[in-house]
Amino acid sequence: MSPELPDELFRGDPVEIERGLDDWVAGFERNAARYQELRHRVDDVRVSASSPSGVVTVTVDANGSVVDAKFTERVQQTSPQELGVQLMGAINHAKAGIAGRVREVTDDTLGADAGSSADRIVHYYEERFPSTGEPTEASPRSDRREADDGEEDFGGGSIYDRRR
Repeated sequence: MSPELPDELFRGDPVEIERGLDDWVAGFERNAARYQELRHRVDDVRVSASSPSGVVTVTVDANGSVVDAKFTERVQQTSPQELGVQLMGAINHAKAGIAGRVREVTDDTLGADAGSSADRIVHYYEERFPSTGEPTEASPRSDRREADDGEEDFGGGSIYDRRR
């Protein structure tokens, strides 16, 4: 993306050399301004996704942090375990959309001549937030067992007991 320094830049008339250097530096300044704008636009990226049941909608930023979560009335008919599954599914689905949104912002800001620079930026987000497809079911905790009184138990004993 950076302009190449032409070989003929230092040949010929000193006025032309100075003008060529000024143009070359101006190209770097334009690129720096576009990348600065891109940084600000990526900082503003927000992606929202809803759970399959529609019980929750979450919004994440370009870092994958949840910046908003909205629950519908259906939350009252949803078990805590299922709510956790729905919430995590919505978060994962939103995160999976980050790279695509960054691609849009990058292409719009840098233009078609960005080439491999834009690809490297987007690739970073694709690796960090891969497309997950459908949300997966939460795996049941293996350390839970049924207590003698019919309640769930986590294996008995204190969590501070290191002899286990």
